[in-house]
Amino acid sequence: MKKISIFVFALVFLSCIEKASDCEDNSAPYWTVSVIGNPHNTRIQGENITIRKAFQELVDTEINITPNNGFITLKLHLDKSGNFCNQENFQIDTDYQATEFNDGDLITKLENISSKLEGWLNDTESKTYYLIRLKIQDGQIAEIF
Repeated sequence: MKKISIFVFALVFLSCIEKASDCEDNSAPYWTVSVIGNPHNTRIQGENITIRKAFQELVDTEINITPNNGFITLKLHLDKSGNFCNQENFQIDTDYQATEFNDGDLITKLENISSKLEGWLNDTESKTYYLIRLKIQDGQIAEIF
């Protein structure tokens, strides 16, 4: 009788626990490899062309970026279904010192565009992330990779 009551109590307790959303899981790198050695990949439909097209208007209009040279990395966290969860950013100048381009205005515009990207394909069956890197050169976005 005691074992049955413990089992019922455990069952009731476990049924009351809320399942965390897919976005609350830990992220695995987009290039992860499964246990059996099959490579997994997170990508967007159309690959780099899709990403470059999404940022093209900003590339064309943002000139005189200050500081004039450096790098921006956007780290997009995607759930196991390929839906956008959140993102982080890293901004550095050519001396690898933290900076803010255009006093933070540029990163706001970049994050707005990247958060709206759709068509992510996630082969990992877990939350993952994808990196988008931008090179700032001579006050302009020179490269997206």
